[in-house]
Amino acid sequence: MKYFKLILDDTNDNDVVVHCRDTHGFEQYELKEGNFLENWNENFTFYYNLYDGNRFTDYLANNLGWFIVSKKFKELIEKIEKDIQFLPVNVVDFESKYKVENDEYFVANVLGIVDALNLEKSDYSVIDFDGENIYSVRKYAVSEEKINNKNLFKLKGDEIPLFVSEEFKQIVEEYNISGCEFLEIKNIL
Repeated sequence: MKYFKLILDDTNDNDVVVHCRDTHGFEQYELKEGNFLENWNENFTFYYNLYDGNRFTDYLANNLGWFIVSKKFKELIEKIEKDIQFLPVNVVDFESKYKVENDEYFVANVLGIVDALNLEKSDYSVIDFDGENIYSVRKYAVSEEKINNKNLFKLKGDEIPLFVSEEFKQIVEEYNISGCEFLEIKNIL
């Protein structure tokens, strides 16, 4: 099977980009750790400006780098992957204060972390940061047997990027989910 790094498609200048002014005590990288969140604030709000872009995508660009998905995208993900927590967010126009319906966008908190990174076959560099080795991976390679049939996951030790299966990619393309781009990675059988 093929696997891909899921990246935001930022090629359309007319796409809406949302910004968060108040994180309600959440750190930017807190949602990258794969932990279930109990204390989500239902008033979490992202703002956009229609003059900067008016095309709402299913994977919504944002200043926190979070995986914000439309209701349509959420429903597709729920059909093929269970290890995700969906957290509702408000999306409001800066100027008019027009609010997109409350159930339209969600932060997808991906809980599935697999120990499948194959450093031997990856292209990476190591940075020494205060005595700790930090790996900067340019081209990923994964060991398929360690992915455990997940369709959307993060890699242990490098939890920021999201990765998807070929099945996930095909469903996104079949249902015309916007805002997604895929970069194929090496799969070591």
